[in-house]
Amino acid sequence: MVMLASTLQPIGAVPMTDLDRLFDEEASMWRKDLSWSFEFTRKRLESALLEKVLTGFALTDELGACAYATYAVNDEQGLVGSFFATERVRGRGVEADLVTRVLNRMVARNLRAIDCQTLFSSDPGLTAPFIARGFESASRIYMSLDRSAWAEARGATPPIMRSKPIHRTDVPSVTRLVYQAHQERRALDASSSFDTEDSCEKILRQVVLDHVCGPFDSLGSRRIEVGGEAVAACLLTWPLPEVAHLSEVATAPSHRRRGLARQCVAESLASAFERTGARSATLSVTASNRAALALYESFGFKPLVRYESHVLRGPQP
Repeated sequence: MVMLASTLQPIGAVPMTDLDRLFDEEASMWRKDLSWSFEFTRKRLESALLEKVLTGFALTDELGACAYATYAVNDEQGLVGSFFATERVRGRGVEADLVTRVLNRMVARNLRAIDCQTLFSSDPGLTAPFIARGFESASRIYMSLDRSAWAEARGATPPIMRSKPIHRTDVPSVTRLVYQAHQERRALDASSSFDTEDSCEKILRQVVLDHVCGPFDSLGSRRIEVGGEAVAACLLTWPLPEVAHLSEVATAPSHRRRGLARQCVAESLASAFERTGARSATLSVTASNRAALALYESFGFKPLVRYESHVLRGPQP
């Protein structure tokens, strides 16, 4: 294939029509490879472009925009956003070059933390730019379960304790649960999202209130309480109308190995497949979390994409 001459520029300088074609290809990749809608992310990108507040870089050639990478900084917290390369330039290190430029900008600011999840990118295994800058990294597995596998593997899971739906008013209780559940694996997950209760609540509010993982399913999400506090929970969302996603599964350390997480997951999946008619369900898990992997595999989940989670923690307040 003949290499076309390319130009690197701030993403805000690229005509929207050029980026639209790139976004169309990215949307197709998300739906085909991940069973996920790009619509929510696309609206945020387009809105930020119109408001001239989107930060990042884009690569263009004679055929138009062919790759881009974005980033955001809020309250001393940095996030590497979308990075994507069209098929005509993929496999040539384009994503690594763009992410390197983004990281150079962010690292120079001495932020409290910089995070990146590579699942929704055209290079989910990208590690080199992060390793070179001292990031902690962890491999994660994106898993999928189809209806037939669910029917074959589900079996009978009698309830151990009574569960309840999760409403928006339950976010504080579920936040405390999620924070506790992640503490012992904090160093293994390579993410600052669960460093504090505040950061946990921010993530849960995005899932429950902002629908960043698709519409939140209050009835399909289940929690088990003891003494008015959540000790196990499973959050269910819908990234596509026919695809359910387990956005968070957590058990309090004091209530592990009692089957509570299994019950919540089983009830959420039953709701998705039997009440709503899902054709498949997805989730993500840290590859080193063998207990969680065994749980999901017992329901019939299969690995779909292996990707990376990266975090660089800077000076803490």
